[in-house]
Amino acid sequence: MPREVTLLCRGPVDVREVAEAIVLHEDSWGVRALDDGSIMQVCRDADRPVVTVLGVHRVESSDEVERILPDAPVVQTPFWWADVVTPFGPDGEEGIDATMSAAPALGAVCIVHGD
Repeated sequence: MPREVTLLCRGPVDVREVAEAIVLHEDSWGVRALDDGSIMQVCRDADRPVVTVLGVHRVESSDEVERILPDAPVVQTPFWWADVVTPFGPDGEEGIDATMSAAPALGAVCIVHGD
């Protein structure tokens, strides 16, 4: 089962921009598209994804965020909600570190679930 990470981005982003910001963490990693580009994976190599960006959605009201993520910091609307997952284990931990490192470049708050 993967670990979930949420990015609440203050400016407009799409799945490719999120993946490209994450891949900057490690020069040897690459990005590949899945499902005609609606999902992006950051991979250590062809068989080892470290982060999967599942989607990005524009949020106009903070009501749903307060319901789903009651401990999340307040982010002024509109903002862009990015759903990210990482595998369990060392690859996933590196993926979380990379996602957290990418958050400032994305103007985002990074929430790692299950910590």
